[in-house]
Amino acid sequence: RSRECVVVATACVRMKLTTFIKSHLDAIVAEWELFALSLVPEKQMTSLALRDHCRQILLGVVEHMQLRESVPQRDFKAKGGDTAETDSAASLHGALRQVAGFDLVQLFAEFRALRASVLALWQRSTDAAPDASALEEHIRFNEAIDQALAESVKSYSDHVESSRDMFLAILGHDLRGPLSAINMSNAILGKNELAQPMRQQAASRIKRASREMSRLITDLLEYTRSRLGANIPIERDDCDLRPLCQDAIESIQSSHPAQTFEFVASGDLRMHGDPARLPQVLSNLLNNAVQHGDPRAAIRLYATGEASEVVLKVGHAGRPIPADALACIFEPLVQAVYGGTSGPDGRSKTGLGLGLFVVQQIVKGHHGTVEVTSTEETGTVFTVRLPR
Repeated sequence: RSRECVVVATACVRMKLTTFIKSHLDAIVAEWELFALSLVPEKQMTSLALRDHCRQILLGVVEHMQLRESVPQRDFKAKGGDTAETDSAASLHGALRQVAGFDLVQLFAEFRALRASVLALWQRSTDAAPDASALEEHIRFNEAIDQALAESVKSYSDHVESSRDMFLAILGHDLRGPLSAINMSNAILGKNELAQPMRQQAASRIKRASREMSRLITDLLEYTRSRLGANIPIERDDCDLRPLCQDAIESIQSSHPAQTFEFVASGDLRMHGDPARLPQVLSNLLNNAVQHGDPRAAIRLYATGEASEVVLKVGHAGRPIPADALACIFEPLVQAVYGGTSGPDGRSKTGLGLGLFVVQQIVKGHHGTVEVTSTEETGTVFTVRLPR
């Protein structure tokens, strides 16, 4: 009889897994955050973005474990039956991880780490030997994690497909615009009686449209190169950013004559960098400002020479970037997800979402940094720091 009492007392020491998860949420979420950071150490993600929906996913796991399911229902799920929810925390997590640049292997690794962390912490919390009820909870927990993973992966895959379709649609849209301008201008130039000023205007439109198509294709090629595992090549030489900034302003001004630009330079702007790649940085940042800024306000370009680096700032007024978009704004295709179709001035708000990605890759190739701030008061400002 005394032996039976010892067994009962020992079994009571073990906390139910569902109770353990709810009472140790903070510790589990902290481990999740550290592991997520180890997956993408190069990304500047906030603690909130790293934790994402972990707390809600865990509470969903607890809720799932507490559901009463029949044997046929459990067999159906165990054999891969589709029971994924489309609006669960795990589903939202999968979509946001895709936007943030995680791949499927990293997404799987997050859930594998979550499973291992919870079970290890639970095991360490007691010295009691596993009993039949603990084994049942272990099984139900694994089922719940598998369910959450299935929802997350499905959402991730759906988001990839949606982004790809949007990408192709925007690519067609953005190429069709300048191509139409070239065709129309070419038709005008074919008229023999056309006055010289009209010919010059048509020729200027063709030049601007060709430049825009060239920029789109260049960004697409750079993106493809990066996805094949090759970094954007950087060929360093002595260069002065002052004339490069002036050329970038003149080029963007010719394409958008109604837009006002301000350029302020100070200090020594000479550095050892790639004189062919750095104009891409300036062009993409200025084009981004034109596309998303308030057309009634000036776009500002500041170039400052400091002791060990050159600092470039491109700022524009307008609606602030949403906080969730800021966390992954330098990821490719983000604009395809977050962008609208047009602004109040009728400008196209679509874009491949590759310009800022290319900016980041070129700046990283120079061992520099690029950051963005966006508030109602100060507007949106991109800051590039380039070591001399």
